[in-house]
Amino acid sequence: MSSNGLYNALPRQPKLTDQVVEKIKELIADGKLKPGERLPPERELAEQFDVSRTVIRESIRSLVARGLVEVRRGSGAFVSIPQTKLVAESMSLILQLGSNEDLYSQVFEVRRLLEVEIAGLAAERATPDDIKGMEVQLELMENNCSVEQMAECDVEFHASLSRATHNEIYSVLLDSVVDIMLEIRHLALSNPDAKRDALEKHRVLFENIKKGDAEGSRKVMAEHLSTGERFMHSVMKN
Repeated sequence: MSSNGLYNALPRQPKLTDQVVEKIKELIADGKLKPGERLPPERELAEQFDVSRTVIRESIRSLVARGLVEVRRGSGAFVSIPQTKLVAESMSLILQLGSNEDLYSQVFEVRRLLEVEIAGLAAERATPDDIKGMEVQLELMENNCSVEQMAECDVEFHASLSRATHNEIYSVLLDSVVDIMLEIRHLALSNPDAKRDALEKHRVLFENIKKGDAEGSRKVMAEHLSTGERFMHSVMKN
């Protein structure tokens, strides 16, 4: 009688290190371990998980590599506070792999998906402080500033819109492309017509948000992004 099919490979159990990592990840995800909270000492963790201190050390190293835990010399291991910069750095590296024009078009595609909705939500949710923050950036842009200064104020104006949604995920997503957005703005704003159009669209957008017109804000943002992309392509072709 053939033995084929009788002896199947046994399922492999996850390494102890991986099991500890997954358990700590669960505690963080469930809110039982909060950002900034100190983990128990290595010896105590080893006792609680019933593993060796070597397993705990390897687990902590793995969590550090994933950005979930940070080790402070002399103080111990702490749950990391989420860093949008890490997301931005990863996204920037991915974007650098594409050719400029293709890359810029992809960024506009993502921005349309994000920022049209951000504009509508900002109109619905903005507080007086949010409105004031937008107005400060708008006034700086309108104050005959240089292309470089206007590009920076432009980026900050759009960031203030994302903050006004009071949904931190929008800010994280927008921050992930902020460096490339600044690069695109420098390029497009070298066209004087682009600068005039941007000032006009930002002012109209601001007024719509200020009066709580969500649909009007979405419409203006969509027009603003489409016009901005056209200016970008025209500059790149010259």
